[in-house]
Amino acid sequence: MTERRAKIMATLGPASSEESVLRELLEVGVDLIRLNLSHGTQDEHRETISRVRRVALDVRRHVPIVLDLMGPRYRLGLIPGDRRTLVAGEIVRLGEAAEGADLPVDDPAFLAHLAPGERVLIDAGLIELRIEAREGSVLTARVANGGPIRSRKGLNLPDSALPFVISAKDVSDITFAVAEGADYLAASFVGEAAHVEAVRALALQAGGAIPIIAKLERAAALKNLDEISAASDGVMVARGDLGVEVALATVPVWQKEIIAAARRAGKPVIVATQMLESMIEQPRPTRAEATDVANAVFDGTDALMLSGETTIGRYPVETVRTMAGIILEAEAYDRRRRPPRTSFRPLGAEQVRRHTPLDPTATGPECDPSLDVPDLVSAAAVFAADELGVRRIVAFSQSGFTARLAARYRPEAPIVAFTPDPRVARQLQLVWGVRPLLAEGDVEHLDGMMQVVDKKLQLAGLATAGDRIIVLMGHPIRERPLTNLMRVHRVRSAEEWERLRPEVDPHLPREEVGP
Repeated sequence: MTERRAKIMATLGPASSEESVLRELLEVGVDLIRLNLSHGTQDEHRETISRVRRVALDVRRHVPIVLDLMGPRYRLGLIPGDRRTLVAGEIVRLGEAAEGADLPVDDPAFLAHLAPGERVLIDAGLIELRIEAREGSVLTARVANGGPIRSRKGLNLPDSALPFVISAKDVSDITFAVAEGADYLAASFVGEAAHVEAVRALALQAGGAIPIIAKLERAAALKNLDEISAASDGVMVARGDLGVEVALATVPVWQKEIIAAARRAGKPVIVATQMLESMIEQPRPTRAEATDVANAVFDGTDALMLSGETTIGRYPVETVRTMAGIILEAEAYDRRRRPPRTSFRPLGAEQVRRHTPLDPTATGPECDPSLDVPDLVSAAAVFAADELGVRRIVAFSQSGFTARLAARYRPEAPIVAFTPDPRVARQLQLVWGVRPLLAEGDVEHLDGMMQVVDKKLQLAGLATAGDRIIVLMGHPIRERPLTNLMRVHRVRSAEEWERLRPEVDPHLPREEVGP
């Protein structure tokens, strides 16, 4: 059976909260679970996290949990009568009702950062205002595009230099994420690398290191793609708000630009919003939606995210099954056309340091991240794997860094990542083409490690005796260096390893190489 490389992230909600539905979602193809902290209470989310982990254990899957922060959001306040219709050309006053505003806002403090000529977009951009003047704490604006509005509708401010504010709710939710051992934290409305680092610092302050996914949904962030990609542990093309903040015609182009920036930095990337939106109500997607999913695959995304389709949709399981089928077809086409391999510059010392827990006791040139050895060895492994047509690329990794490096080059062969850390195994589920396996035990010899690989792959049904694979690892094993070794290896059966035992190393204990 063909293996799917791009991953599927499903957001849980009322339509998918039952344990039986969650089990089905995992069985038909969900790889990651997202919880939107903008909705629900921490107690409700805690219960959901427990349920996900229980079901994941039952189905023997590594299932990461992504907690999505609300971020700095701006909304209208309470409109008298709850609704109002704005007419093009009409003059409105934004601010506090007590100050004479007829269009109240939820938190007037942000109005201090707006200036004449800038736009205020209401309800996903359906309504547009243009600021004309400031009168004390109240802004006067003219309606450019009118229509009906209601209380608490969201505001987008694409032209304004807004500060990145981490609200009290977000601080509480970051502490909650650390306490619950979340696998990823999605930071909303980041505009620069410093915003990512601010969220990371709060997580560390709360007592834990959580990988940060930067949601790119503001026009300001697009000017800083490379620095945000470098600072984060993953990025998301959050097309909902992004499609309001920038010209709609440019969203497909920005999707490609964001994916390319993430891949240059060696970071996983997620495409989100309205992937199969019509399946909230219908059992089949539109042709345009199917094409959208396929194009995200062609662009090189690591994962595709479902929101309303699985939170409130009538067909959550069928939606995931449909998406998985579209991805498989797109990937099969991608392999057939096989354009010339894209080359990347080495990541550089700073990126290697950021993502690799260096062993302070290790010495020697193979441990020097400035040499870019892991990146170059991984690139060579992918090239060799494609030329030799191997069955798997196997990456040994404490942190998942080696597997992410190999995945960056989008090899033909699927990647199996061996790691001793269950949390790293879960986190690797976000990465394109990577299947994580736990490597229990402490093997100190190369041939002992090869035997572990052969046994695990065969037990998991990922290889058979005689298959050729490529193994990436750091050697000598005892010193735990960065990846510096690529080995082409033929998978052996347990019986073969038993026959080879005296030849491998007669001084090794029998159990180290035996069945």
